[in-house]
Amino acid sequence: MYLRPDEVFNRVAIDELYYLATGGGITFGGGEPLLYSDFIIDVLTLGADKWNITIETSLNIPFKQISILLPYINEIIVDIKDLNPRIYESYTQYNNNALLKNLKLLATNWSVNNVLLRIPLIKGYNTSRDVENSKKFLTSLGYSKFDIFEYKTGFRYDRKREMRNA
Repeated sequence: MYLRPDEVFNRVAIDELYYLATGGGITFGGGEPLLYSDFIIDVLTLGADKWNITIETSLNIPFKQISILLPYINEIIVDIKDLNPRIYESYTQYNNNALLKNLKLLATNWSVNNVLLRIPLIKGYNTSRDVENSKKFLTSLGYSKFDIFEYKTGFRYDRKREMRNA
C-alpha cells in the first residue's frame, strides 16, 4: 500500500485524543524507517508536534538520515544486534561502521537519555559475554538505557510437512 504523507497523518490523527491523554504518540519502524526521513518529516509537520514520536532503527544509515529528524522526535530505539564487527556482519550480512559512527554522533549531538539500545543474545551468533562487551562500550559513550533480551527462534519451516498438508 502506498500512502501520501497527508493520508498517513489522517490515519494516525484519529487517535490524537488518546495520544494527548496518555502521553503517547506514534512509532516509525520498519524495515528501516530512516531511509524515508523526508517522508516522515512531511507526515510530522502536518501537526504531530504535540505527540511523542519514536523511531525504531538499526541506525546503519548515513547520519544525515537521522540528523534531519532529531528536531521532530522524542525517542530513538536502536536495534544493535552486536557491536563486534564479525558478529554483526555474520548476522546481518553488513558491516557496522555506520552504526558505530552514528552511535558516537548521537551521543554528542542529542540526548543519550532519549535513546534505548536493544542488545539481543542471538543463539549461534553471540554470547552473554559479547552482549556485555557491547553494553560496556555503549556505556562508555554515555548511554544508559538498555533492553537486553534473548531472540526466540523456535519457529522452523518444515517444507516436507507443508507439502503433506497441502
